Amino acid sequence: MPLVKLEKINQNSSWALWKIEETAELLTKYVHLPSDDLTELREIHHPRKKLEWLSGRAALRALLDVENHSDFRLMKDDFGKPYLPERSFHISLANSFPYGAAIIHRHHPVGIDIEKPSTKLLRVKHKFLNSAEADEALDDLEKLCVYWAAKESLYKLYGRKQLSLKQNIEVSSPTNQPVSASILLNDQATQFRLDTFRWDEFYIVFSHIV
Repeated sequence: MPLVKLEKINQNSSWALWKIEETAELLTKYVHLPSDDLTELREIHHPRKKLEWLSGRAALRALLDVENHSDFRLMKDDFGKPYLPERSFHISLANSFPYGAAIIHRHHPVGIDIEKPSTKLLRVKHKFLNSAEADEALDDLEKLCVYWAAKESLYKLYGRKQLSLKQNIEVSSPTNQPVSASILLNDQATQFRLDTFRWDEFYIVFSHIV
């Protein structure tokens, strides 16, 4: 079972990282999907996408095992954000082959993302960085990757569609740890703390309320 990391953040929150080394059949058996999720899985035809989809749920299953909640049913709200209708935990999932990640919190929304530095970030940086962030990152792929993963984690935490990564989410320099960030909406700023990890060639960023 390639659970490569399971870490308690504090008494209310934990996160996990799963490396895909199994077949889709073995992962499906481990996660023990309910019928609704099995239907969604069958609609994914690309083999790698299927494994990625399962890997985030495998990481979530590992977290819930520790909490003695092995079986779970995952649903999505009207904005597509996953939640556990029969559990009190807030959750977030992410994947980037060959890894899947998950985070849970007992009381507050959380977000997680996993990304690998790529030259494609150079082509799209103007879409997700404000001017101060762009001046900080320049063409540094490592910094661009952390900015992207940080903003994606906050987008998932917020869980609605009207957020602009560029205009509504501000992230401090990735060289400062922990990274601080704000969601700016309706002339109000909500502060968040972002924890950043490097694993293999990937950056994992998870966000939670300060």
